[in-house]
Amino acid sequence: MGIELRGLVGKKVLVTGGAKGQGFSHAKAFAEAGCDVAIIDITTPIADIYDLATPDMMKAAVKAIEDRGQKGVGLPCDIRDEAQVKAAVDKALDAFGGVINVIVNNAGVAALDFIHQMRSSTLHAVIDTNIKGAMFVTKYASDNMIGRREGKIINISSAVTGSGHAMLSHYVASKHAINGLTSAWAMELAEFNINVNAICPATIRPGEGQGSGMVLGLSKEMDMGPEDAYETFSAQGNMAGDKWRCEMQNITDAVLFLASANADMITGTILPVDCGQMAR
Repeated sequence: MGIELRGLVGKKVLVTGGAKGQGFSHAKAFAEAGCDVAIIDITTPIADIYDLATPDMMKAAVKAIEDRGQKGVGLPCDIRDEAQVKAAVDKALDAFGGVINVIVNNAGVAALDFIHQMRSSTLHAVIDTNIKGAMFVTKYASDNMIGRREGKIINISSAVTGSGHAMLSHYVASKHAINGLTSAWAMELAEFNINVNAICPATIRPGEGQGSGMVLGLSKEMDMGPEDAYETFSAQGNMAGDKWRCEMQNITDAVLFLASANADMITGTILPVDCGQMAR
């Protein structure tokens, strides 16, 4: 008998950064698994950060969910702003009858800065999006989980937490914080039957449009093409060999597993999907 992911059909899922990149991949996969999906994503630029989602991408993401026969809710929101987060989560709860079963804290940004030349704009963008954003979303979306004594929270960290990386200290610090939040929330929410885990991806292959955008954006600062930048990051961090190259689907597979009943006894785990980077 084959092993199938159990317990996903009918779940109400909130995905941050879901209009493009990893988050878009996760949102589509949840819809294919029978879940209704609310997407929180910024649809306006952030100063000195590469191109993020647009209003058209948000519309396309909602349509992709609906095309899979599920309810899609698009919620433009800058998760650095607590008031915007509260309003967006309230709308998601209204749309889903007061229930959110799964939170995927996926939204994140990065930049390249030497510490002695670090731009204040990128420092605040990275820290406020990656750390405070995840905290604001979880603050407002977890209360219904506590009341119902059920839920899954999945944080997207990074394999950079297992190795050193020049020019990414603000990003690396933010992802170490995500790992810490994962452990703390797992302890805090265990009595309410809520699972909290994190995934640490390797560098993900870039893609245009609604594909993965981080390496695509950073490649411009590196003065090289996206595929060359992807290969540079991958070769520096991953195990040797052509196999060890990460795609968005590899991360989506892990997200759906942790959201499913198959992972009911897993909490407080930092799961590397990192092509061996954290073992080096």
